[in-house]
Amino acid sequence: MRKIGGIILFIYFPLVLMGQRKNAVIQAPQSPKTAQSSNWSLGVSTSTNSGIFGGIQFRKPFGVKENRNFIQLEAALLKDYREFNSPYTFNGRSHVDGKLNQLIVLRPAYGRQWTLLQKSTEGGQKLMGLISTGPSIGIQKPYYVEISYDTNGMQAVSEVPYAKTLDNSFKKVTIMGESSLFKGLNESIIVPGWHVKTAVNMEIETLKQNNIGVEIGFVIDFFSKPIEMLNLTAGRQVYTTGYISFSMGKQTK
Repeated sequence: MRKIGGIILFIYFPLVLMGQRKNAVIQAPQSPKTAQSSNWSLGVSTSTNSGIFGGIQFRKPFGVKENRNFIQLEAALLKDYREFNSPYTFNGRSHVDGKLNQLIVLRPAYGRQWTLLQKSTEGGQKLMGLISTGPSIGIQKPYYVEISYDTNGMQAVSEVPYAKTLDNSFKKVTIMGESSLFKGLNESIIVPGWHVKTAVNMEIETLKQNNIGVEIGFVIDFFSKPIEMLNLTAGRQVYTTGYISFSMGKQTK
């Protein structure tokens, strides 16, 4: 009887262990880690129609994490591709030759993003495609420069719209350089329009549920009227822009 009981125990315990392992294998997938997705992001960009600094943007996704809608607000600088800096400088300062106006664009938008490549549960990279559209609020402001000019045999310095250097308002004018971007903002006029944007965005997970993102995209702005940017050059109503942006965001599970 002892031999029979030993044989039963010898067979029974391995079967119990195998059953426990089987249950562990079956139950393991029931609680996988949830992949993280960006909850908001703030970034800066450079574009083909700007200098090194092209603009800033804030984006807030919502909805299902894999394919989400989002709202976005962007402020960008737009330049005419025909602009060039004057070869004449004063103490290293430069200005754009013939520039009459500057264009700042505000782009509130609503869009959709699709996950093209999902990050693993352990983290990593995530690739998304995006498309958005919304109004383009063009702020056309005079381009100001600092000048030195003759007044009653004395030299004076002042900041004036570039157009004033072309209409003989001042005598013996020397342009010393461009003024601040915000100079003359109170003289701006609003030019409404619409835009469409497409992009590819790659998120890279970092520490403490934060991430960084790199986005490459293309924007088309349609304005209600041509915007005069350069002297003796026809204004443009449609602006096409390629851009790259770098952003930081907060993730949520």
